[in-house]
Amino acid sequence: MPEVHHFVRVDFWRFKAFDTFTLHLRHFNILVGPNNAGKSTILAAFRILAAAMRRANSRKAEPVNGPQGHTFGYPVDLSGISIAEENIFYNYDTSQAATVKFTLSNKNTLHLYFPEQGTCYLILDAVDRLARTPSTVPTTHPGNTGTDGRLRLITTTIT
Repeated sequence: MPEVHHFVRVDFWRFKAFDTFTLHLRHFNILVGPNNAGKSTILAAFRILAAAMRRANSRKAEPVNGPQGHTFGYPVDLSGISIAEENIFYNYDTSQAATVKFTLSNKNTLHLYFPEQGTCYLILDAVDRLARTPSTVPTTHPGNTGTDGRLRLITTTIT
């Protein structure tokens, strides 16, 4: 059975409630804090990532303009995700892009890049190779995967 890698870090730049923020993760994590501390911002990033990974698992990457210029990525349709799109950018300032970078325990990264209002790309960076086809996404970015090899984000809300 292949090793299952997990998220170890999430970096936020100009995304929703965070100008810059780094979240270090362990195998089990609980989000607690006062109102407006950013708990929903963190969950929104994972919601967008889940939708983006569904797309990456079913389609080939296409050329996109990423934060470092031309690369391959996956356009993400934000309209089908339960998030408030009007405040994706920190302080509602759309003059600069927003980015969320997820780092896995194998050092591979997944970037959600928001260059402008209503636009999001998932860009996968693997340490040893690029993930451009659905069959390589689970092998280069193996997170919590199911028996079909697709990434699973497991969230539980405790009230």
